[in-house]
Amino acid sequence: MSQKTTSASVRARTLALAGAASFLLQTALYAVLKALSRFRTRDDSLWAFGARGGEAFADNSKYLYLHVAAEHPDVRAVWLSKNREVVADLQDHGYEAYHCHSLRGLLANLRAGVVFLTQGHRDLLMPCCAGAFTVMLWHGVPLKRISWDAEFVRDPAPIQAARAYIAREFDLLTIPGGGVADPFESGLRIPRDRMVATGYPRNDALFGPIRGEEVGTDSAALARVRDLAERHPVVCYLPTYREGEETVAENLDARALDDLFADRDAYLVVKTHPKERLDLPPDLSRIVHLSEKTDVYPLLRETDALLTDYSSVYFDYLLLDRPVAFYPFDRESYTADRGFYFDYDEVVAGPVASDFPELLDALGRALDAVEAPDSDPDADRRRAVRRAVFDAETQEQRRAAAVCDVVEARLRKENSDTS
Repeated sequence: MSQKTTSASVRARTLALAGAASFLLQTALYAVLKALSRFRTRDDSLWAFGARGGEAFADNSKYLYLHVAAEHPDVRAVWLSKNREVVADLQDHGYEAYHCHSLRGLLANLRAGVVFLTQGHRDLLMPCCAGAFTVMLWHGVPLKRISWDAEFVRDPAPIQAARAYIAREFDLLTIPGGGVADPFESGLRIPRDRMVATGYPRNDALFGPIRGEEVGTDSAALARVRDLAERHPVVCYLPTYREGEETVAENLDARALDDLFADRDAYLVVKTHPKERLDLPPDLSRIVHLSEKTDVYPLLRETDALLTDYSSVYFDYLLLDRPVAFYPFDRESYTADRGFYFDYDEVVAGPVASDFPELLDALGRALDAVEAPDSDPDADRRRAVRRAVFDAETQEQRRAAAVCDVVEARLRKENSDTS
């Protein structure tokens, strides 16, 4: 083993130990503040939002926050972040936002009657959430195994105990429909009586512009895709991040893809995970590589088809009823390492490619379906999967509004029970 590899391994172990110690400390502080919460009152009209460990203005929290800020003047919506650029961007656009560790951020977190999360309590300041009505919005339908069915089982016993305690602190978990309740109950250990089928607020952006959606994203990239989509078919490629050795870049021939899309007078827009490198040749004419800041939900409504592998964005895209192709080039190793909640072949609805030549064929089939939607061979299958995942209401309703309705109803009930 090289010295460089050894140093990287040591750094990784050191960071893991530091992260574990921090999590245990925050959980202990949370428990102390929870015990003290009976002596102080939170403000049910103050709602605090966070996402992705506090690092981004994104996902379901973003779209619920924008909805509340625009349509619920009786609620004070505050975004809290550990990223100063996120805070500054929101403040520049006229929204109330604070750094988590600032005095105003701490006070807002401690006083908020409701907190909204996408990954977990560390989207905000975990101890400061103790005693608040806590809503886990989550960040997608789990095709691949998550949390307790994946990495959590490898944690030391003290970490597992802390995770189990925190899981019991979620008052609500929003899901797209009853068809996916089993994976959530197993993976997150949140009981069904705390789940509500509201759909995901981020999916509201699939059907039209949301006021403020340009915040926290690469607006220029979205404008470019919108302009291309007015004149050409556009396919969006959103691969899952892989922690193993095999990468997306190693399984793509960028020039061959460029030739295919040039022949079809179409474009491929690609957004990889921030930790995934994809160095494309500079002279490609039909492939657009989007920056890591790009919010895919306003982008997806402009696209004609999706290419993915195991990403939960596939289930979101079913709501648009547009062609999907799949490129699980590492399916065997991914299945062995991570595993799935559903039979992959049963739940995907579209051509599946296991190598690059098959990918070219799959993309050709997807583009054929774009050009002739009435003869799309996968349309009925897509609709069947959509019906299995989403409740009828969550396919049609405004999802952010549905979340607000549920939260407000629960708050009224709790206040009535304690009065």
